[in-house]
Amino acid sequence: MIVSRLSGIRIACGFALLLWNSCLLASTGRPHEISNIHFENVTQTTVDVVWTTAHPSTSQVLISYTNDFEADRWALPVADPALVTTHRVTVDHLIPFNPKTGDGTYYIYVASVDAKGEMSTAPGPQTQDGKNPSIMMRTAPAAPMGPPSMKFYTSGPDETFPGSDMYFQVQPIIMAGPTGTNLDIHSERGYNNDSDGVVKYLGADKGNPETISVHFSCEWGSSTGDDSEEQQLDRDRNMGYCPNANANVRDLTIRLRTAPNTVPGKYSVAFTLESNGQSQTGTYEFTVLPAPTAPATPQLTPKPIPGLSTWEKQMVDLGKKWCIYRDEQNAAGNFVDNWGWTGDAWFYDGGRVYQNIDTYTAAAGHPNHPAWQHCALTLLDPYANYLVANKGSMAGYSIFPYGMAMNYYRTKADVMRYGIRAVATQGPQRQSCGYVDPGGIRENSYRSNAWMANEMLGARRWPLLQRNIDKVMGNLNMANRGLAGSVHPFMLGIGMETLIHWYDLNLAEGHPDYRVLPVIKETLDAMWRDLWVPKQNILVYERYTLPPNHSMSYSALNNLVSVAYAWYWMQTGDTVERDRGDLLFQHAFDDPDGGYSWSGKQFSQEFEFSFDFVRYRQGLTTSSVVQENNPYTGPYADTNPPISEKVNCDPNHFPGCKAGSIGSTTATIFWGTFKPATTQLVYGKTDSYGQASPVDKAMVFSHVVNLTGLEPGTTYHFRTRSVDRVGNVGSMKDLTFTTLPAAAPAKTP
Repeated sequence: MIVSRLSGIRIACGFALLLWNSCLLASTGRPHEISNIHFENVTQTTVDVVWTTAHPSTSQVLISYTNDFEADRWALPVADPALVTTHRVTVDHLIPFNPKTGDGTYYIYVASVDAKGEMSTAPGPQTQDGKNPSIMMRTAPAAPMGPPSMKFYTSGPDETFPGSDMYFQVQPIIMAGPTGTNLDIHSERGYNNDSDGVVKYLGADKGNPETISVHFSCEWGSSTGDDSEEQQLDRDRNMGYCPNANANVRDLTIRLRTAPNTVPGKYSVAFTLESNGQSQTGTYEFTVLPAPTAPATPQLTPKPIPGLSTWEKQMVDLGKKWCIYRDEQNAAGNFVDNWGWTGDAWFYDGGRVYQNIDTYTAAAGHPNHPAWQHCALTLLDPYANYLVANKGSMAGYSIFPYGMAMNYYRTKADVMRYGIRAVATQGPQRQSCGYVDPGGIRENSYRSNAWMANEMLGARRWPLLQRNIDKVMGNLNMANRGLAGSVHPFMLGIGMETLIHWYDLNLAEGHPDYRVLPVIKETLDAMWRDLWVPKQNILVYERYTLPPNHSMSYSALNNLVSVAYAWYWMQTGDTVERDRGDLLFQHAFDDPDGGYSWSGKQFSQEFEFSFDFVRYRQGLTTSSVVQENNPYTGPYADTNPPISEKVNCDPNHFPGCKAGSIGSTTATIFWGTFKPATTQLVYGKTDSYGQASPVDKAMVFSHVVNLTGLEPGTTYHFRTRSVDRVGNVGSMKDLTFTTLPAAAPAKTP
C-alpha cells in the first residue's frame, strides 16, 4: 500500500509529542471503556499504537492522512480477534516525518469489540459539532547523518489489456542521508527509450515480455504528452533522473505499455532506483488480460423503471425551487463569487440538468421552454463567461463542460464553446497527466470530460486524454481490490460515467475502446459486493469508518452511480446489473427529511446523470449530452442579470474587498460584470441610500464610480447597479465603506 499524497498529508504544523498518555473517554460504546491510548516504538515507517480496555475485546486502528476523520485504512486489515484488555497494533507502511512538508503526520483512533459484540471507539468518530477527536501521530524523521538508507512502497492497478498502458506508483523514501540528491533511474538500453525496467513472464506457458515497455515518469504534469519531458538526462552516465525536490519522499510513476500481440498472463517488472549512491531494486506484478471484444447485440426485455414517477415529480418541484432560489439570490445581490460556494445548483452541472428537464418535460407533453431555458442560462452564462475571462482557471472538482456543450448545440452561443475550450486548453488542468492514486479519480475524470467535450465540438484530441482515461481505469481497478482508501462510491460513479462518454466518443469516431465494458463490469460487481447496504438501500459512503455510519442522507448520491448499471445492461442485457441500478434509482429519494431540498448541489447530484439512467433503461444508446439529442432551436432569451464578479471596497467592512481609493470626502468604487452593462452606484448613510451617481450608459465589463462631497469619518452603505442591453438589472447586495477622518487643521506658528 502506498501512502496517499492526495489525501492531504502535506500539513504544515509544528512538532508535537509523540506520546499521548491521556485517559480518554470512548466516543462510542461503553463509557470509559477505552483509556491510555499512546504510541510506542516509533520509527520512521512504523509505530505501535497501545491502549487499554476495561473489558476483554478485539484490537484495530483506523488511520487517516488528514484530520477530516475520513479513515483511509485499517490496521490491522481485519481486527485482531484476541479478547484482551491491553492492546497493541503495529501500524506500518508509514513515511518519515518531515517538518517542512508535514509528511509523516497521521491521525488515528482505535476500535475494540467485546465478547458481546459491542464496539467502542476512542477518541472517534467525529462528533456532530464537527470537531475532530482523532489523535495526531508522527513518525521519526529521516536521519540527516549516517550511512544512506532508502526504501520504497508501490501501489497501483494489477490488470491491463494487450495494446494498453497501465500506470503504477512508486514512493521512494530517504530514511538516512542527504535529501537534496537526485533520484536516478537505471535504464537497460539508454535514456528515455522505454527500457526503465526488466519484464518477466510468470506463467507456466510461454509469454512475450519483450513486447512490454517500461517508462519512468518524474512529473505529474506535461504540456504535450511527450515522454521526454518526464525525465532528465545524465548524458555522462546515459541515465534518466529526477531532479531533487529537497524532500525525503517522492511520488513517481512507472508506465507499462503492452503491445497488441502481448500474450495474456501474469508478468512482473523489476526496476532499480538510485539515490545517495545506494541502489535498490523493486518488483511489481501485474496481469495482462485477454483482449476485450465488442459485446454481442443484447436482447433487452422491457421492464418498468421503479421510482420513475417520484423522480419525475421531484425533477419539476426541485427544479423550480432551485431556479427560484437562484433568481432570489440574484435579485438580492448575493452573487456567486469565483464559483467557490458549492451549495448552489451550478455545482454538479445544473445547466445540464435544467436543459434535460426542458427536453424531458416537453417530450412528456408539458413544454415550458422559456422557464427552463432561463433556469439553465442563469447557471451556464456566468459560468462560461467566467471560464473565458479567467483562461479556464477552475478548481479540478468544479469542471462541468457538458451543460455548456449542450447549450452550444442548442443555441450556437460561442461563449459556451469558448468556455469549454478555455478550461480544456488554457486552465491549470490542461497539463495534468493524471493520478495513479484513486484519491484523484474525480479530477482525472473531470479534466477528461473537458477534453472530450472540446473534442465533441470539433477540437483535436488532447494529448493527455488517453493517459487520464488509462489512470481512471487503474483507479477503478484499485478500488475493486479495496485499495481506494477514503474514496467514496459516488466518485467511482463519476469515473464510470466518464468512461461511458469515452466509449461513446470513440465509438462515434470509429475506434471503440472495448476495455470500458470489463472495467465497468468489475467495478459494478465490486461495489455491490463491498459497499451495498441492503437495509438502507444505499452504498457505504465511508468504507473504513467505525462504527459504520450508513446515513440515509447519502442516498442522494445513488444517482451518481445508478447510470453505470443501466448503461451496462443496455450494452449487454445483463439483468443482474439492471436490477441493481433500479434499486439505486428507486431509493435515491429516501432521505428521512424527504425531497432533498437542503441544497442546490444535492438537487444537481440527483439529476446530473439520472436522465441518462432513464434513457439507457429505455434502451436508448446515446447520452443526453451528444449533439443528436440537442438540436439547434435558436438562442435562449437573455433573462440573466449582469452579475458582478467582484467589488472593491473597504476591507474592514467587507473582507476580501480592496479599497479603490477612500479619502475623507471621496471614494472610488469599481467592480466587474460578466457581460457588458451600464454603471451606477446608489449610496447613503443607511441601507435606504437616498443618493445615486449619474448613470454611465456605456456597455462595459469593468465599472468605476468616483464619489465626492462625502462627510469625513462616516460609514456609507452602497449597492452597485448595472443594466445590460436587454434591461436585466444586476445590483450587488448592501456593502459599506468608511471615509477617513478629517485632516487636523494646520497649527499656527
